[in-house]
Amino acid sequence: MPAYVLTTVGTSLLSGLRRRDGMAGEEFPDVLQTIGFLKQQAPQDRQCGAEINSLWHLLDGQRLSLGAVTPPACVDLLVSDTADGAWTGEVLSGYLRGLPQVRQARSTTVTGLDDSDPRRFANAGLRSLVKLSCRLLAQAQGEAPDRPRLINATGGFKAQISFAVLVGQALKVPVVYLFEKFPHCIEMPPMPVDFDRGLWIENYGVFAVLSEEGVVRRSDVLRLAPAEGLMALLDSEEVDGVGYVSLSPVLEVMHQAFGLCPPQVHEPPPDAGLEPEDKLHLNEAEMAGAPRGSRQQASRLAGIPWVTRVENIRFLNTARSFVKVSGVSDRAEFRVVHSDGDMGLEFRLRTTCATDGQRQWCLDQLRDAVG
Repeated sequence: MPAYVLTTVGTSLLSGLRRRDGMAGEEFPDVLQTIGFLKQQAPQDRQCGAEINSLWHLLDGQRLSLGAVTPPACVDLLVSDTADGAWTGEVLSGYLRGLPQVRQARSTTVTGLDDSDPRRFANAGLRSLVKLSCRLLAQAQGEAPDRPRLINATGGFKAQISFAVLVGQALKVPVVYLFEKFPHCIEMPPMPVDFDRGLWIENYGVFAVLSEEGVVRRSDVLRLAPAEGLMALLDSEEVDGVGYVSLSPVLEVMHQAFGLCPPQVHEPPPDAGLEPEDKLHLNEAEMAGAPRGSRQQASRLAGIPWVTRVENIRFLNTARSFVKVSGVSDRAEFRVVHSDGDMGLEFRLRTTCATDGQRQWCLDQLRDAVG
């Protein structure tokens, strides 16, 4: 089946042509003339730029861990949010669409990926790169589940290449790179690193809000009751005396990867063999002042087959409902916080979980039920 190649794009092609033709930095060669010139060159010629060189090696029968990259390939080009990036994307996509080895070539601008604004580049630009890369890779898999997918991280800013590699590691997609003097692309070896899925599950609502909205008032995020230590991991800034926070690009990778890649764990714990009403052990004196819907939530939790006991333990000042994993060391115990948007009530759940695999399965089930 034809491969899907997500390709980061720099401007080495444009820079080389400007040097050759003695052009100033703000001048651009004619697009159609440039495509015609490129077609006259051997694709491995350095005048064609890093992207064409690397794609030619990939589509010329090079074997990777996923096997040979079978043409005709579908190629997505991720270009910077600059005039140089737009020109390069137009030229490359036009050139590639004329090759028999390429079925489809598209150029997409990564919003905020502009090196003239370092702050915007470091946060908004790299986060956009992560979100767009993950979306396109997921879309490619959805269209053809058996299609080989890979990331060609040869072109672009160094930070852009680094995050392309990180996305590939997180989504289990091979990443290749062509060094200038190498005869073929090299495949980046997998890194022995992983993200904390428990931290993500407990803070799923926080991650979702920040990923969707980008920058949020610090006070609003605190109302979502983030786990201890999470705030220190967020990017923060102060504007006119007001604090704002956002996901760092690395945390965006974490959020996208866990959202797109459910754990390969299928180990539900055994049924408790108890009636739901026998599992409820509520402090009725405190239930009188509980947030709206608390009793109904307790009943729903008691109806879960592998839950053995449900009890309310304390009130929390939180605007969201979530699964709480911090501070819980017993494999069989979980915490669920129910909120009516104003106040929260924390429940302790005892379960039949006996293994780490069962606990992970239950965490994901609870996140879907609560979220």
